Amino acid sequence: MTIEANIAACSLAVLLLRIALYGVKKWRGTTLAAPCVWVAISATCLAAFAFLQTGDADTLGMSVLRFVVAASTLTPVVAVLGAKRPQDRGWQWVVLTLWLIVSWPAMQALANPAGPRLELFAAWKLFLLGLVAMGPLNYLATRQWFASLFIAAGQLILLSDFLGFGRSSQWRLPTAVGCFVIAALFVALRKTTPINAFLPEQIARWLKLRDSFGAFWGLRIMQRVNETAALRDWPVQLAWSGFESITDKQSPALSATQVAEIEQSLDTLLRRFF
Repeated sequence: MTIEANIAACSLAVLLLRIALYGVKKWRGTTLAAPCVWVAISATCLAAFAFLQTGDADTLGMSVLRFVVAASTLTPVVAVLGAKRPQDRGWQWVVLTLWLIVSWPAMQALANPAGPRLELFAAWKLFLLGLVAMGPLNYLATRQWFASLFIAAGQLILLSDFLGFGRSSQWRLPTAVGCFVIAALFVALRKTTPINAFLPEQIARWLKLRDSFGAFWGLRIMQRVNETAALRDWPVQLAWSGFESITDKQSPALSATQVAEIEQSLDTLLRRFF
């Protein structure tokens, strides 16, 4: 890498770290704080790698280090998959273990060098592609779809040499970190859209959960709410975009008791996250 590329990558990684620390502060007290911490850890690794990398980036040591740093970018999305109380704290050990497992080929390459750079088996490449795909699969159906695609793009750029995608470029690292920064800014600066429908407060809470935690948790919460709706004979059900009538009416009449039951149901489920 040239000095200019090093400086660009390091500067972008520091910016990503600042955005991540802002996220930790913003989501403190919720289970999203831990994924933000993992973003901060990954950003720190990226900044350190950009600072340490020299012009000769094809040595085994630099190849191994780049792979471990690239693997760190997979941890935030995995952290989201376990972001429900009370198991969210113990889940962080699962995330750390996954990072170590993904980095295992790098450890093997150092212990038993077989060439000038790290090479992966085909099965391990498929494993990495599956982990990269987890982000878009979880968020494509939410308002964070744009960010999820940029995160996946950044991960693929970082892992391109190991996956067999094209040749190495001196601007690979700053381009990948730039993708992460764009995604982080999109998430941090996106404003909530006003809701013009019945049950606006309840729909807003549901959309916050869906867009923050993705389809994995969103579908489970939606199922739980609709089970309660069927049990209580509510004239509404929870759809992906919010509460909707199960009758022909656009805005079904809800009694004060039913509104309170809906609110209580959301409180019970969402307190595991917020």
